[in-house]
Amino acid sequence: MKSFDSEKGFTMLEMILALVLIALLMSGLMAVYWVAGNAFYQETSISEMQYTVREVRQMILKDIHSSESAEVMSWDGSKLNSGEAGRRLRLIIPVMKEEGVEYIAICYYIENSKLYRERFMLYDKQNSGDDQLLDKIPVADHMISLSFSNSRVGVIEYELISGDDRNTFRISGRVGSKMDYSIDGI
Repeated sequence: MKSFDSEKGFTMLEMILALVLIALLMSGLMAVYWVAGNAFYQETSISEMQYTVREVRQMILKDIHSSESAEVMSWDGSKLNSGEAGRRLRLIIPVMKEEGVEYIAICYYIENSKLYRERFMLYDKQNSGDDQLLDKIPVADHMISLSFSNSRVGVIEYELISGDDRNTFRISGRVGSKMDYSIDGI
């Protein structure tokens, strides 16, 4: 009778070869999964960044269009001259009430990579010392830079830059409004 011991089951060599092939197949699949996951994350990140910056721009433009006046300010809050670029924007907005017109100030600035929108109740438009803070709302994360200038009368130029570890998105433009740029004393 012929012995079939050598033909029963897998030999050790066949077992090792099968495990190596399975390991190669699994590492290939994991590499494809990792590359696809990274591509998806990057596309999603870029899309969210673009959406956020566009939404922020729309909010700022809406506030500028409804403002009575605008002041470009330095980081420390001092008012800048025409043509100088600043990191803060302060808008004076009239609000119609039954008792008459009240004024609020809206300020935009970046702090710790977040864009903030602050609102103040103004009791005296000319004196910011008595302004009352209404709210301070974080509007967007991952903001790198925010810049405003008013190089032409009645026009605010803006630049918003958002970014993360891999990508940056920049949007800029000019906006005109019904702002009052009258000269004091005339």
